[in-house]
Amino acid sequence: MNSSPSNADEMTALRKRFGRPTPATAAFQALNIVVMNAYLLYLVVQHRSSPVAIALYSVLELIVLSIITNVALTGVPKELRVGSPDMPVLKRVLAIVVISAFLCFIFWLSVGGDKEHINQLRHAANPFDALRELNILWPLLAMAGLAVFGSISDRLRWQARGGPFVTGAAMSAAPKFMTAIVGPIAAAMVSGGISGENRAHAAIIWCIVFLAIKSALELLVLAWQFRGMPEGQEKLKPGSV
Repeated sequence: MNSSPSNADEMTALRKRFGRPTPATAAFQALNIVVMNAYLLYLVVQHRSSPVAIALYSVLELIVLSIITNVALTGVPKELRVGSPDMPVLKRVLAIVVISAFLCFIFWLSVGGDKEHINQLRHAANPFDALRELNILWPLLAMAGLAVFGSISDRLRWQARGGPFVTGAAMSAAPKFMTAIVGPIAAAMVSGGISGENRAHAAIIWCIVFLAIKSALELLVLAWQFRGMPEGQEKLKPGSV
């Protein structure tokens, strides 16, 4: 019978899964972050997207990562799931819904003045048409594809090595969640709100600020990961204060 891993075992699993990547791997991940966010900004500058589209993309991105993370846990014994609370499926779904609604509320306070694109979203024939018209369908599919590939790699690594299981989707979601909290507020403060005669200019400023925060947080987490998981504080030497 399997026993629950200790805190030391969990930290060992985290260090192995999120250990220092090679320079080539770190460069690829950094390039992926920059290219994806730059492409989203390009769509806005070319008037092919909007703050509403960026906000919707950010929420859906977190929902997709949450679903992938929970699916990756299927078949993994509860006692071996590192960093995953012991919750039934229904409660997990409810948690995703509640958190997503909370994030939508924060974004609504920030981009609610963009009536044109909100109406475009409401009158779309179906969700896929809405995503396609906002030009965020393919970025979402690309992000989901990379996350699925990473989760499959996590499962294969775990099946080969055993021990506590960690999925990388949760790590990549952390800076995105932080962005969804602070990004809309900061972007709204800098842009002055998306309303009035200068709303087109304000919308571009909003997107620049939000995507800059998103990129910075994601790159900071990657830089922290590149240094490797902390091994803990060193023991104090005799006579040290």
